[in-house]
Amino acid sequence: MDKIKKYLFCLLLVTLTFSCALHKETDHKQPQPQPESQSRDTGSQALDSGLYYPEVKLSKQRKIVGQHAVQSLGLPYKWGGQSPQTGFDCSGLSSYTHKKAGIIIPRTAKAQFNKGQVIAKQNLIIGDLVFFKGPQKKGGFHVGIYIFNGIFIHAPGKGKPVSYGDLDNPYFKLYYIGSKRYL
Repeated sequence: MDKIKKYLFCLLLVTLTFSCALHKETDHKQPQPQPESQSRDTGSQALDSGLYYPEVKLSKQRKIVGQHAVQSLGLPYKWGGQSPQTGFDCSGLSSYTHKKAGIIIPRTAKAQFNKGQVIAKQNLIIGDLVFFKGPQKKGGFHVGIYIFNGIFIHAPGKGKPVSYGDLDNPYFKLYYIGSKRYL
């Protein structure tokens, strides 16, 4: 990341953090940038201030999706998981955060990708969903919740906790297939 992007990313973490808990970085098979710390919190100050999207008034629903995504950082991956108590798979995390905002979306990543409003990458804002089609399974889909400046939150896979991803990461650039909006 360049200097400005690092600064903005650090600013995002600081403003989203009211918890002092630090989470260990995880060794991922796919190269993914990991922030120095990942905190679980609501992020209400940053979201309310309009700091990240001064030109857009974030809806209460977008704030809720963002807050619950951030609160989920560090939770375990669980195939079929749909709650903080059980852990999450990628589509379980996106459906859970949207449900918390009063929006019911399809349960699977493929179904989520097949519905919703198409959004160009350059128009993404907090709460939009980003999708990837990976090499591991034919027809397999992966989904993350966009947060800010190319950063999204996702449940990467078995043995890996809910964490940050970066759309500029070569792995995610290669497998990115589109974005959808439900808010």
